[in-house]
Amino acid sequence: MAMPLSPDALARFSEALVSEIKAEMGRRDLSSRALGRLVGRSSQYMSDRLDGGNSRTGRRVTLTVTDLAAIAAVFDLHPAELVRRAKAAVDGVDRAQVLELAAHDSADPIATEQEAPDTP
Repeated sequence: MAMPLSPDALARFSEALVSEIKAEMGRRDLSSRALGRLVGRSSQYMSDRLDGGNSRTGRRVTLTVTDLAAIAAVFDLHPAELVRRAKAAVDGVDRAQVLELAAHDSADPIATEQEAPDTP
């Protein structure tokens, strides 16, 4: 069973998740305002979650599972893919390696794959 995350680890993961979303926005040339329109939210709503945070408190508002699912849908990704990328960033896995794994189409056989030998 996995141990619960410490508040510090949870904050690092949350930052990594937001960073991954912003990186994907950059790859797709989307602003927070444009992303907000695509997920049916205001630009302020998105800014509170992805940018500097709430203008009154100065704190970033935590993304909900619903937010994550809507954002992932815009990117044509499964929400778990964004979570996996964020976890890899926190764990220190090379970003290029993560993106290479994400891009691999498992429907195509890998050249070095071999069939398991028949067993009696």
